[in-house]
Amino acid sequence: MAGVAIGAATRARTVVYASTFAAFWTRAFDQIRMGAISMSNANFVGSHAGVSIGEDGASQMALEDIAMFRSIPNSTVFYPRDAVSTERAVELAANTPGICFIRTSRPNFPVIYDNAASFSVGQARVVRSSGDDVCTVVAAGVTLVEAMKLGQTHPELPLRVIDVFTVKPLDVAAIKSAVSATNGRLVVAEDHYPEGRPAC
Repeated sequence: MAGVAIGAATRARTVVYASTFAAFWTRAFDQIRMGAISMSNANFVGSHAGVSIGEDGASQMALEDIAMFRSIPNSTVFYPRDAVSTERAVELAANTPGICFIRTSRPNFPVIYDNAASFSVGQARVVRSSGDDVCTVVAAGVTLVEAMKLGQTHPELPLRVIDVFTVKPLDVAAIKSAVSATNGRLVVAEDHYPEGRPAC
């Protein structure tokens, strides 16, 4: 499937999306790597990511997919939170040169973004903030859901919550600004092995 996607994207003949469980893309790493070296614009979607897939079991839990796709030269890695941001990620991937990866989740999450919400590659969004925030929480996908729940169930703990949307490129400026406003306190909420963490 990866080889066919890369072949179909050759010479910009078409916009290509190949989709499977995120864990299964590890099997195609060499094809994806060679596609990037050949300047392919193929787009890959990985679903059922992280431990949140629960009953599907450990063999199906992608916990290395972000690290893998971040290591691809000139790649872009999206991690949308809901249906609206996923649709925007698909649109952006179609118009972004190089290999793109869109990480999606299994659970049925509520939509938090308005249908008209705009997104950009490398631009994070502050989804919860106040003038009294004591800590910045950086999250995406399922961890953003949990970070927002924490803020709602513990209103006495004012948190600034950031949806990074693209893990590569990461909006370092937005994160630094938020951390500065919350007295240098930062929590990174991940559903992934720590090796996928980008350096701020």
